[in-house]
Amino acid sequence: MVRPTIVESVVGTLDLSIRWLLPGEIFPGVYGKTLGRYGYVSDLTVARIARRQGIATNMMQFAIETAKSNGVQVMYVHVDRNNKPALQLFEKMGFEMIEEASEGLVEDNTYLLRCIL
Repeated sequence: MVRPTIVESVVGTLDLSIRWLLPGEIFPGVYGKTLGRYGYVSDLTVARIARRQGIATNMMQFAIETAKSNGVQVMYVHVDRNNKPALQLFEKMGFEMIEEASEGLVEDNTYLLRCIL
């Protein structure tokens, strides 16, 4: 008999970091305002077999609530512009595109999205 391991039962991951802007650092859409703390989702992945079941939505809701409880007012995420399901998810969660293409993003084929909490 083969027993599943914990790794085999993981269906999704989300990496949220809560950061402060460094002196002189700016973030798109801030326009000179003091941002304070902000959240950044660097990875959101759901196993192919578990998709379309609300797992990513639940993880994002948890991340947003966690960020809010830590004083975060703005969250950011980079999304591949060809990943329509991810773009739809983040739009549903209240994110909006604030940077379509910068020098680094053109090569990466990535959008920067922001959600004001």
